[in-house]
Amino acid sequence: MAAATPARVIVDYEVAPHHQWCWRPEWYSGSDSVYCLLAKFSRLNVLTIRDLCELFVERNATDGVHWTNGRPHYPIVDLRFSRGMRVGRLANVLKLDAAKVQLGFAEAISPEAAPRAASYLKWCAGCAKTGFHSAFFQLDFVCACPLHDTLLLHRCPSCAKPVPYRLHAPSGGVLFCCPTCGRDLAPILQRPRTALTLKGRKAMVLAEHVSLIQFTAQLPTLIDACRSSVDNARMLLMLGKSDKGRRTALFRQFVADVLISVAARAGRLKQLQLQLLQPLSVYRDSRSDTENPSQSHRIPAQRGESVTQATDRRLTDAEAIYRSVRRHLWRHQVCGHRKCAQHAMKSLWWDLDGEQTASFCATALAFIRWRMQWEGRRVASRLTERPGTHDVAYGLLGWVCADAPIASSRWSAGFERWLNAHVLAAACFDSYRSWTEQAARDEAWRVMRWNSRLHNGFGRRHWACSGCGNESEPGLFSLNRSTRCRSQI
Repeated sequence: MAAATPARVIVDYEVAPHHQWCWRPEWYSGSDSVYCLLAKFSRLNVLTIRDLCELFVERNATDGVHWTNGRPHYPIVDLRFSRGMRVGRLANVLKLDAAKVQLGFAEAISPEAAPRAASYLKWCAGCAKTGFHSAFFQLDFVCACPLHDTLLLHRCPSCAKPVPYRLHAPSGGVLFCCPTCGRDLAPILQRPRTALTLKGRKAMVLAEHVSLIQFTAQLPTLIDACRSSVDNARMLLMLGKSDKGRRTALFRQFVADVLISVAARAGRLKQLQLQLLQPLSVYRDSRSDTENPSQSHRIPAQRGESVTQATDRRLTDAEAIYRSVRRHLWRHQVCGHRKCAQHAMKSLWWDLDGEQTASFCATALAFIRWRMQWEGRRVASRLTERPGTHDVAYGLLGWVCADAPIASSRWSAGFERWLNAHVLAAACFDSYRSWTEQAARDEAWRVMRWNSRLHNGFGRRHWACSGCGNESEPGLFSLNRSTRCRSQI
């Protein structure tokens, strides 16, 4: 019998291969915040916040040199800023472009607004159901989600405590969970096979919002450059607020046209042959330079007129403009459909908001819904009643408080009223056009859904005004022609 062969022990001194982290490309939408990316990555690889800090957070500069008892190895990272984060390593691990990952910080979207952004998590419940969060939500002036038109949440629904928007190694729990009660704010992240990407249109809408904010932050610099080009540091130039329902490229082009037109009219661009944006109307008050100059320029709240009195006066002027537009539409647009409109207004006697009825004459329907918007009515039959002494057109009041131009101290009273009349009339005609298009769609579907918030999605034209309204510096009002919004593209 042969002797048994002795066993051999083989020792492998080779270095173990680098750990391969798990990541799903279909979990990235192109505009996710760094908080959202880290939450997805940690859920997929079952990592704690401490593990994330070891991977993607730079150590303290004095770690190992000047060590203090109780000093953490990793600093507290505020995820509004990229300071302290290893952005390049995060991009390499997730196999993403570092420039796109950088847009996941609030400072990359708006450097001026980032210090005022929320230091706690602000999120949309609808977006959280798809595992999405954008750094755009953290900005202080963003209160609603542009994708779902719902208010952003900023406290845990269970314990009403805020969720910190940061990375802190000693803290327990995981991201997108309340550290106080442990409630999971995005349960879909527990399903690793689910694709967590925004649809094409939603991704486009959010990208347009981010682009609009970035361009709006540049407006003061552009206006100052225009003032320098005309050698008038005190030149008045007002731009209407940009419309979030329209493409940013249209607003960019409108601003460029206005600035070039103002510079050209000052004689600075005579050598250029340009198709300039012509002003829609010009206001020149000869009395503001000669007659009683102490009353030609004034701020209403500082010349014996309280804020309430100034609002009442603007509302009275707005009601006069609105009635004029309403008479014009009734005589020249509704015309042969007046009986349809009158019969419908008498028959619809209940609160229609949220209701569904059979559709009828599109022209009458558009006119009724247009009046309900501007007069703040929820019952169509009340449109036939004679307005009482204390009745308030809440739609007009909302326009005066939110959309009316803010008066300058160098404007005359006549110029202020003239500008308000132009802006309000344009808004009235634009909203009627949008209601006409909506009524035509409802008539085709043969179903009428009464929703008072539909008008929030209507595109509005951008406007601009320059000058003071006197002989030396006449007021120029410019209005773009297109009213097409993104929802119609």
